[in-house]
Amino acid sequence: MWTVLCVMTVAALVGPSCQRAPVLITVNHSSDDGKPGDLSQSAFADYVNWWQNIIGIISHQEEPAAEPPITPIDQSTCAPCTCGALGKKNRIVGGTPTYVHQYPWMAMLTYKGKFYCGASVINHKYVMTAAHCVHGFEAKNIGVRLLEHDRSDTEEAKHIDFKVLRVIKHKGYSPTSYNNDIALLRMDTDGIEFGPNTGINPVCLPVEGKSFAGYEGVITGWGAKKQGGSSSQVLHEVYVPIMSNDDCRKTEYDEKRITANMMCAGYAEGKKDSCQGDSGGPMHIANNTAYHIVGVVSWGEGCAQANRPGVYSRVNRYLNWVANHTVDACPCSNIYTPSE
Repeated sequence: MWTVLCVMTVAALVGPSCQRAPVLITVNHSSDDGKPGDLSQSAFADYVNWWQNIIGIISHQEEPAAEPPITPIDQSTCAPCTCGALGKKNRIVGGTPTYVHQYPWMAMLTYKGKFYCGASVINHKYVMTAAHCVHGFEAKNIGVRLLEHDRSDTEEAKHIDFKVLRVIKHKGYSPTSYNNDIALLRMDTDGIEFGPNTGINPVCLPVEGKSFAGYEGVITGWGAKKQGGSSSQVLHEVYVPIMSNDDCRKTEYDEKRITANMMCAGYAEGKKDSCQGDSGGPMHIANNTAYHIVGVVSWGEGCAQANRPGVYSRVNRYLNWVANHTVDACPCSNIYTPSE
């Protein structure tokens, strides 16, 4: 039985050092060789050179130049699209491997060819991820891989790789507090075909204004099975209860750190969580059998620690921002409903 779904990132090394050393603040990404990408303040400096040699990341890269205006798409040319439908209807409970293409919107981000973060397909041109996964990175060095399942098995499934044309990081993102930790990546494609021919479907966006406290969240990613462990080769899922922000502020976290743009999920005793390796990936809820992305994996202290839940960017705080920055893509508003 898998008890922890861990999340890995590389962006911690181009972002800030962790705030409350020696507590480990995970921002949930890693490299393919399993070294943790999230470091305490005391260890940060010692690892910078090591990481640069492994994955070629430079700590203080300049941000890309401003992008030209986006031309809105003629929505009358958009094909019908249904969001939130699983590739398989069978449910596997709690921190276990998923079926091949069970989550057909799940994306894997690569930096110069190496896995480091997760993302989610939200329409036929864009994926959603965490801002700390792209902070300081140039689009030319980031790749998006779809239809991946077992990273070690090249014969199991035919994945598709896309280059990234544009990185849209929320302008309010804070690399010290992880507030507004959300970003969009414009893939180098005229538009992905959805449906049975490709096996790709987008995830639904959530309704505005809902807290989702008390719902069961489903987190998916290739993160490690324990804190500091190596990343998983196979896509895993874990189920955790979503907390209210008031309850999250009563945990071991400083209540001021949990902003209205964040949400928390996890058990009081720990045991199940997101951690190094799933940063940028989705936390979903199933609403009438259609899956909606309500959170983006952001940060936490350690992995599956008691009274330290995982913290996620609250997606329904950014619906207008998403709409305004994806006007060149076809929206997918038809919610999946099972046939009678």
